[in-house]
Amino acid sequence: MTNPLPDYGSVVAAAVGDYWDVRRSQAERSQAQAGVLNPGLRAEVTGGRHFDALHALLVRVFIDAGIPAHLLSVRKRPVAGYFRRSKSWDVVVMVADRVAGIIELKSMGPKDPGKNFNNRTDEALGQAVDIWTAVERGIIDTPLRPWLGYFMLLEDNDAFTVPVKPQGAVWPPDPTFDASSYADRYEIFFERMVRERLLDAACLAMGDKVTGEVRFPSDTLSFQAFAAAIHGRCLQFMATNPDIDWDAPPSGKS
Repeated sequence: MTNPLPDYGSVVAAAVGDYWDVRRSQAERSQAQAGVLNPGLRAEVTGGRHFDALHALLVRVFIDAGIPAHLLSVRKRPVAGYFRRSKSWDVVVMVADRVAGIIELKSMGPKDPGKNFNNRTDEALGQAVDIWTAVERGIIDTPLRPWLGYFMLLEDNDAFTVPVKPQGAVWPPDPTFDASSYADRYEIFFERMVRERLLDAACLAMGDKVTGEVRFPSDTLSFQAFAAAIHGRCLQFMATNPDIDWDAPPSGKS
C-alpha cells in the first residue's frame, strides 16, 4: 500500500549538509596526505562518499512510497541505449529483476559554471534521448515505460545566481533566456525536459555551503514535487506487478 507523502524538508537539508561535510573532510584529508589540494574541486569529490546521504534519501523515498526495503536493490548500473551500448546511471532502483526507477544524481560547484552547465545539460539530454530511442526501437522491451529522474544540486552563490552576459548567436535565442543566470537556465532546462517527457521528474536544489540552507528555485522542481512523482511511480509499479508478493516478510522472518 502506498503511504501518504511525508514532508522531506528537514531530511533534504540534512542530506545536503552531509554532502558539504563529506566534501570538506575529503579536501582536508587530501591536503594532509599530499601537502597540496588536488586541482579545482577534485579533492572534494574523489573520495566517493559525498553523495551517500542523498543516495540514501532517494532510497528512503521509494520505501516511504510502499516498496518493501528488503525487496529493493539500488546501485549504479549501466542502462542499455540506442546510440551507445550502455551508459551508467547513478541510482537504478530494482525490485526482483525489474527496474522501478532510474535517477541521475549530480552536483556543480562554482568552477567554470558556463562550461560545466553546457557539459551537464548536454549529458542529461543525451542520456534521456538515448534511452527513449532504445525504447522506440525495441532495444529496451519492458511492459512498463521506464521512469527517469534527475537530481541536481548547485552551490548557491554568485557563480550561478548572477545573470550571465549573453554571447552572440547566429539566430535570435529564445527570449526566455534573456537576463538569466545559470541557475535560471537550469530551471528552464529541467522544466522543459519534464514538459517534453524526456524526464519524468527533476529536482533542482540550491545549497548554501556556509549556512547549510537549501532552497528550490521552482515549486515544480522542488524535492517535495520530485518525491511525489516517485510515490506516483511506485503506485503504478506495484499495480502493474501483482505477481510480486508485496506483503512477504524478509527472508528468514515470519
